[in-house]
Amino acid sequence: MRWTAACLVLVLAGCGAVGGEGTTRLESFVGLDGLHQRSADLRPAELGTAEAQAFRRALESAEITNVDEVRAALSFVPPADRRAFAFAVPGCAETSAELTVAHGALTVRLTGGENVRCVQANYFLAVFSLDRGSIPPTPKLSTSPR
Repeated sequence: MRWTAACLVLVLAGCGAVGGEGTTRLESFVGLDGLHQRSADLRPAELGTAEAQAFRRALESAEITNVDEVRAALSFVPPADRRAFAFAVPGCAETSAELTVAHGALTVRLTGGENVRCVQANYFLAVFSLDRGSIPPTPKLSTSPR
């Protein structure tokens, strides 16, 4: 897949792959039980980097109640031809997430759980993998609340 300035959108529902040549997969989608406020240390990170280790430590220090499930999600090791990224995203009662790749940026957005009102935000961990050649070497990582 060639990377161009044109907008390339890879959308995913569930765990299947979509997008033709460049596949994007949602590897894990986990509620962050007990996390009610995202700290500055929970910036999206590429797995296997120092930033990902800081991301994991921040989640563990936030005293989430499903630590083992989160550790398993963050332990994902992509094959050599793929890269993986973790995002902590605020939401309500969403059931999945999608990843948009556009202009050198990876943006995650939660999906599902429409028409539910929450008194306080719930947080979710979304781990995606992408074909290595489908994104620039240093993409901008961001979250986009619903």
